[in-house]
Order: sequence, then C-alpha cells, then structure tokens
Amino acid sequence: MIYLLTIFVGAVVGGLISFVANKFVTEIDEQVSVSQNKLVGSGCVAGAFLAVFLFSRFSSWDLLIAYAILCSGLVMQTIIDLLTHRLVRSITYLMAAVGSTFLIIHAVRTDKSSSLISALTCAVVGLVLFLVVNKVSPGGVGLGDVRLVPVLGWYLGFLGYNEAIWAIFIACATASVIGLGLVVTGRSSLQRKLAFGPYLALGSIVCIFASRALPSVFPV
Repeated sequence: MIYLLTIFVGAVVGGLISFVANKFVTEIDEQVSVSQNKLVGSGCVAGAFLAVFLFSRFSSWDLLIAYAILCSGLVMQTIIDLLTHRLVRSITYLMAAVGSTFLIIHAVRTDKSSSLISALTCAVVGLVLFLVVNKVSPGGVGLGDVRLVPVLGWYLGFLGYNEAIWAIFIACATASVIGLGLVVTGRSSLQRKLAFGPYLALGSIVCIFASRALPSVFPV
C-alpha cells in the first residue's frame, strides 16, 4: 500500500513539475512548441520512478526532503534546458536554499560534521572548476551551468567525494559521446552549443541512487 501511495504522489508531483517547466519554457521562448500532454505524461512517469527510488534510498525525513527537492529541480531544469538551452536561476537558488537547510539539519541532528565539510569542499571545487572552463571556453558551459554545479557539489559531496567526482565524469562522458554521435550523424555541428544541464542531472541522479555500484575513486 505504501508503495502505491508513493508512486501516486510521485506521479502527481512529476506532472506538476512538468506543467510548471512548460510555463517557464513559454516565458523564455514563445516559439518553442511542445505537447503539454506528452510533457506532463513523461513527468508523471519520471516522478513515480524517482519517488520509489527516493524512499528506497533515504530513511531520514530531512534527507528525503532535501533530495526530493533536488530531483524535482533537476527534472524541471532538464526540461527547460533541453527546449531552450537555458537554466532558470531561481530554480537553482531554491535547490541551494533547501539543500543547505535540510542537509545542515541532518548533519547537526546526527553529528555528521564531516559530511558538511565534504559538501562545502565539492561545492567550492565545482564552482572554481566550471568558472575556469567558462572563462577559457565561453561556448563550453554557460553561466547557468556554473551556478548549478556548486549546488550539485553540495548535495553530492554530502554523500561523499566519490559521488561528486563520478557525477561530473558521467556528465562529461555522456555529453561527449552523445554530442559526437549527433555530429557524426549530421544532426548537429561542432559550432552548435549542447545543453549540458541534462547531463549534469543524469550524472547526479545516477550517483545518488547507484553510488554503491560505482568503484571507489580513492581505493583504501
């Protein structure tokens, strides 16, 4: 019964997220045409799956809230970035505020100050790294990606350095393979900018829910 309720709530939330994302897309670029019914339907499916994964992954209420907000924000940003090549800063800031609040609450409640240290370290390193990439290669990553990466670093670093490092690797590797594939098949060009937000989202979600299957970057 609890799983059916979880799936239902996840589907409803996913549908609402997709509906709101479509509103953002329309405000950013009115010329973008997408079927709202298909978008909401896809959001319902994604929300149902993520809800089950979240309840299976986290037992603490504060972690559950924090990572539910993260996944919701990533789904919304993915839709917007795929359709407009833009990341909405207000969504990123909301993810950051919720992450800071609930992860600090969990760290204080469970006496896990080391998790906050790793979270802050990954956030700062991610910000510096992507700022450098943005300055060296302006067409590589946009300011939206620069703002999003430290937020993801905070969330993933809280779980561990391994998760944060693998998330960036998965994002870069997947984007490179798909981007090259699009160029080879003639569906894109080297001059065309690739939306990087969805790949950051993919890497983050994989590392949140499948971290135990990933080899350790720092073998003991």
